[in-house]
Parts: sequence; C-alpha cells; structure tokens
Amino acid sequence: MREKKAALGISMLLLFLTGAFFLLVPVEEPSMDAVFRAEGTWSVSLTSTEEELLPELYFEGEALPCDRESKTFYVPVDMNNSQWETGTFASGDSGVEVYLLDNPLGDDKQSAVKESRSYRLLAVKADVCREYQVVFTGLPILCIDTEEEIRYDEVYGQMRLLLAETKEDWVFESRMSGHIRGGSSRLNPKKSYKMTLYKQNQTGSGELRKNQVSLLGMREDDEWLLYGLYSEDTKIRDKLSLDIWNESGAAVMEQKGHYGWHMEYIEVFQNDTYWGLYGLMEPVDYKQLALTKEGAAQPEEFLYKQKDPGVFELKGNHVVEDEAHFQMLNAYLACLEADDQVFAEKMPELIDVDSALEVWMYLQAVLGMDNIERNIFYPTLYEDGGYRMYFMPWDMDYSWGNVHDFEALNRSRFSEEIWTMRIAWKLGDRLIRLDVEDARQKVIRRWKELRKTVYSDEYLRERIDAYVHQVMDSGAFDRNEIRWYDSQHSREFERLKDLACERMEFLDTWLSDPLSYLALEEYQE
Repeated sequence: MREKKAALGISMLLLFLTGAFFLLVPVEEPSMDAVFRAEGTWSVSLTSTEEELLPELYFEGEALPCDRESKTFYVPVDMNNSQWETGTFASGDSGVEVYLLDNPLGDDKQSAVKESRSYRLLAVKADVCREYQVVFTGLPILCIDTEEEIRYDEVYGQMRLLLAETKEDWVFESRMSGHIRGGSSRLNPKKSYKMTLYKQNQTGSGELRKNQVSLLGMREDDEWLLYGLYSEDTKIRDKLSLDIWNESGAAVMEQKGHYGWHMEYIEVFQNDTYWGLYGLMEPVDYKQLALTKEGAAQPEEFLYKQKDPGVFELKGNHVVEDEAHFQMLNAYLACLEADDQVFAEKMPELIDVDSALEVWMYLQAVLGMDNIERNIFYPTLYEDGGYRMYFMPWDMDYSWGNVHDFEALNRSRFSEEIWTMRIAWKLGDRLIRLDVEDARQKVIRRWKELRKTVYSDEYLRERIDAYVHQVMDSGAFDRNEIRWYDSQHSREFERLKDLACERMEFLDTWLSDPLSYLALEEYQE
C-alpha cells in the first residue's frame, strides 16, 4: 500500500508539472535552454526506489561531482554572468533518463547561486525513479577519488578540476597522490593536504611520471597544496594577507623567482562527499624561489623555515644534511643574539636588510602575531661570492586581529587590544633600534609608498569586498558552515574593513617615528 501511494503521488506530481512546464519524455536529453518550454504529458506510473540510479550525471559531456549522502550534484557556473549557462544534463547509464522537475531559468541566476538553491532532478529507469538535487556554485570544484581515505602516508587516486567560468574545455583530469600536511592544522577535523599530479607514460612500461600543469592561472607544477581554511572565521584573512605580500614585499625582491605564493578559492569533494571551501595554493619551494639545488653547477642555495621558537628545518631534498647545510642559518642566529656592535656590523653582511624591513612593516600592518617566532621562510642565496639571507612570511590565518584561543583547541579568537599593539619581530626591531643601513628613514619612506598602494583604504576595502564576493556569492561559505559546523564562521566583513583602515591610520602616526614605535606595548600570547 505504501509503494502504491508513493507511485501515485509521484505520477500525480509529474502530471501537474508536465502540464505547467515541460515535456517529461523529451526527444533529447534535458537541456537548460529548451526543456522547460516544451509541452506534453506523462504516461508512465513510477515507483520510488532507494536503488542508486545515477552513478554519474553529465552536464555538457562532463561528469558532475556528487555528495552521495544528500544525493546532490554540483554544477560550477560563472557567477559574474547573470545569464544561465546553456547545456544538457544526461545520465551516465543509457537505460536511465533524467528530468529536471524545477526550472532554474525562471530564477535569478546570481541569487540562486548565492543561496545554494537546489533544483529537483528525477532519474527514471523503466518503471522506477529516484529524486536527486542539483546545486549551482560560483567556484571551481576539485574532485578527488581514492581507494582509501587520505592520511599521512601517500595515497594514490584520480583528480578532476571543473572550471566555473567556461563550459568549453572546462575539466582537467590527472592521476594524483596526496597526504595530510600542516603543523597544528593537522589537529583540525578538516584537514589540509599536499597533492602531487602524475601522468602515465604512453610508451614503455607505462609508469607514472610527474604531470606539471598550471591550475587556475597559477604556476606550472606537479605539486599543489589544499589549504583547509578551518580556524580563520571569515575565510578571507589569508587571501588578503598573501595578496598584499605578493604586491609589496615579494614584488620588490629583485630575484629570479617569486618570493611569495598564490592561492585561489575552490570547493573540494572527496570520494563522493562534499568536503567544503578550500584554498588551492602554490607551495613555497626551491622552484618558486628559483634557488639552486644540491648537485648543480652553481653553489647550492638553501631554504630554511622557522616552525616554532628555536625550531628550524631545511626544506628541499638533500642526500645528506650536515653542518655545512646549516652554517648560514647558525651564523644568522648567532648574530641575532650578539651584542649591539656585532649585530650592527655583521648582520648586513648576512642578510638583505631591505627584505627584513619589508617583512617587519608587513607584520605590523596585517597584525601577523603568528609569525613572530614561526611561519617565516629564510631563502638564502649565493650572491657576489657569498651567501645572503632573505625573508618571507607564510601561513597568515592568525592575522588582522585574530589570535590563538588557548581555551579552545587550535581555534582563533578576535582580539580588540592587538589593534593598538606592536608586533615584536626581533630582527626588524633591532635593525630599527640600531638604525642599521639607515633603517628608520627606509621605513618612513617605504611606508608612505605602501599607503598609496596595498595599504591604502581603497585597496583594502576593494580587496575585502572581492574576497567576500567569492566566498559568499558563490554559496561556498554557507555550504562550508553546514559541512563543518564545529569550525568558526563570521560575516563581520564591514567591521574588518573599518578596523583594517583604522590600523593603517594608527601606523601612519607611529611609523613617522619608527624608534618611538618600538616603545609601544608589544603583543604577547
């Protein structure tokens, strides 16, 4: 009796929708630009089933990602274009027909995307049917399929990246491997990953080799980072901070490589499960910085990273890590702790002072409290017959007023008091206090330049608005909040804009006299 009621209810519903909108037995597959305008009748009585009828749903010839638990397929679309994409939905099984029960074309596209509006889709096989949902997103989608869950050891599988802005040549596929990455972020339920891309040799044994490609306009490479955006509540602080660095500190370093990194927003699916909002990122490595590797004709160059107070690591692949690999780092650390006279005389021989001052000003502006004694890279180059160390920040989720919340595991809290405090980065502080290489006047001049560009009120407000548009108007922020309800989510974007501009005005006053600025109370955890 229950099955009969279900069948009757579905057939009555279909009959009603048929008369109102479209032909339920079209000659061709359901299309976004044609099906809703047809007329006709439904003549088959259907029974609802829990059987999986749609292992794959295609749009314009490409398989769509699906969250199987909610039976929802996702289509990435251009959210900046108010016109709906045209295309055809089709089942991956020739014995299964699909029919849209709702009409997206009758809705405002940008509102539908922002609100994660779902549209019912019916899969029909003979005399049974099952209802699914279709959601349109404004972000690219990365699908990862592996035989087992990605953990700390390398797991192999397949990846597909579906673009949002076009439906021509809009899917990239590759073999891949991945593992969990990150320090404290490993404690988060939503993990960050490192992904390596491979392709198979067409001749010989068919073994895998690295697959170097450019993704979303970033560098061409086989290694990519998937950043979980878990602890930072607005999901935009990292993006704002790294883009500022790319257009300030990284831009003025006259080296062969790029002394920054790039990140683009995406949504991720793992093994038919929606995994949320992520940042697809370039890694900071020898290739990014154009450093000479071990065994090359030129003298080997080094990349150090400070992970925690007093804890450093040598990045890159090395046959042996011996004392010679750390000689430059040890010389720098010794000089950093030396008396004032030795520091003032020797430090300019070891480091690029301008690079250090760029980082110091950057940390003051973005309130990079998590970079005081960690999350700093030290690229060390061989120049003019000797080594010189440069500096660049990394991992900027604890910035713009967010600090560690030690009462909640690996969470952040918003701090009101930090906005009028100093970020005490020891190297920069000493360079300014001792006025090494005219450091104070350099800071005064450089800050005035930066206030006309990346630290201008106009730049900050426009960039924050742009990032909010990406995460909010795509619908991804709300979906991420539902998926990771135990994470933090804040929509106080206007307040962040106001506070950022107030911080710049605060620094205008104090950086006109950098020595006096050093007397301000410093932030301490």
